[in-house]
Amino acid sequence: NPMAFLLNPVRHRRSVSPVVQSLLELCVHYQQQQQNNQNNLTSASNVNTNDVNERSRQKIKLLVKRINKSKKNGSTEDLVQAILHKNSTSSCITIPRSPDASKDQSSPSNLIVEYCRLWRWPDLSGQHELKPNDYCRHAFHYNHDHICINPFHYERVPRSYSVDVPRLPVGAPFDIRSASIGDTLFNQMPPNTAFGQMPQNTTHQDPSVPIPSPPVSLPSPPSITSQDSFLSPSSDANNDENQQEPVIPMDFDDISTMSLNSQQEQTSPCERILFQEPREWCHISYYEFKHRVGEPFHATQPEVIIDGLTNPSDGERFCLGSLTNINRTGEIEQVRRHIGQGVKLFYLQGNLFAECMSKNPVFVQSLIANKRFDWHPATVCKIPPNVTLKIFDNEDFRQILAQAVREGFRSVHNLTHMCTIRMSFVKGWGVEYGRQAVTCTPCWVEIRLDGPFKWLDTILSTMQPTESVTSVS
Repeated sequence: NPMAFLLNPVRHRRSVSPVVQSLLELCVHYQQQQQNNQNNLTSASNVNTNDVNERSRQKIKLLVKRINKSKKNGSTEDLVQAILHKNSTSSCITIPRSPDASKDQSSPSNLIVEYCRLWRWPDLSGQHELKPNDYCRHAFHYNHDHICINPFHYERVPRSYSVDVPRLPVGAPFDIRSASIGDTLFNQMPPNTAFGQMPQNTTHQDPSVPIPSPPVSLPSPPSITSQDSFLSPSSDANNDENQQEPVIPMDFDDISTMSLNSQQEQTSPCERILFQEPREWCHISYYEFKHRVGEPFHATQPEVIIDGLTNPSDGERFCLGSLTNINRTGEIEQVRRHIGQGVKLFYLQGNLFAECMSKNPVFVQSLIANKRFDWHPATVCKIPPNVTLKIFDNEDFRQILAQAVREGFRSVHNLTHMCTIRMSFVKGWGVEYGRQAVTCTPCWVEIRLDGPFKWLDTILSTMQPTESVTSVS
């Protein structure tokens, strides 16, 4: 019937609210834009708008209904504005977490995947390709009853990370710098901050409120004579022969000031070195003051909980409560009783997040996180309860690594310190505390990221050094 054919779109339009219609139009716009960007053989003008509407209308109507019913964080108008302006710093827009939601990272049925397909990446295959940005407080990765469906609160994880490494002829001179980079840094007391706060002693804001943008830089702290906490603890604190020499991190300012032999860079062939996911993505060692207690925990699951309970440790949980130490003091016992639910680590293809699940804060020192937020490199960040912080970003690391490769062999070797993260429970360290190093805290862990370490090892061996040096040298 010709008349029915003409009236059908009108009836559909009348049955759709203005908000749903706006979201549909944005969906068509982004899918057309995606086709243009990919230079498909089919012109963007050939996108069948009616087919897109037909596939998407019910999903969007259901989403709008869920948002209006939830009334927890954000509104449908906020969603339209976030998509329209592509605003990654917009507020979270949440809906209740589905009780039957799949925890399989490769599952394509996650609601977030559906919405990101509508307004960002039509070819998205699963939730394993998504990571939350720094402003999202309710990402589906986190342990919250309500999850954020703002598609601009997520970033797409690259299918692979790679760095081009020049292969110099055997016997070619190398810029092997002395390990003096950052000497002044480790004659300083680590400054302190709390995630989501101003650097001064302010009260932590509500977790639902986005972090201020851009982050506020911390001034360099005054110099002191003691070593910083990136010193690896000795197995015997009283035996000077067993104590390791200071570990010196890369000073971010030095990356751009190092010289490079331009002739070698231009004439040397390059080899592309890919980041490879290891079966065990990290090793976690537990310490009480300067002494390691128990054996390292080998993480193979994407989510790992480090808590103070006495359950047997398994692939998804590292229970500190069951570890014994004949030299344990009363101070250590008191702190161990307050670790509680501890911290949950989320690992997403080279990116690591930490969520404080305890009633007491955890304290983290991560060079990558400090670089990302423009903090002093040695900053110790306080993570309050129910707050999540990205403590390692593989793309940030790749960019720094690619630049270090151009600087020289020693610059790459110095990046090993970015692959180790220190985290203390209940008690912090730094300028605001009486403890100047992590080894002065009663209970803490060292997280060594295997993937970045092995990536560095491959690159170091590819660069054919004149001296035998690896990431563990």
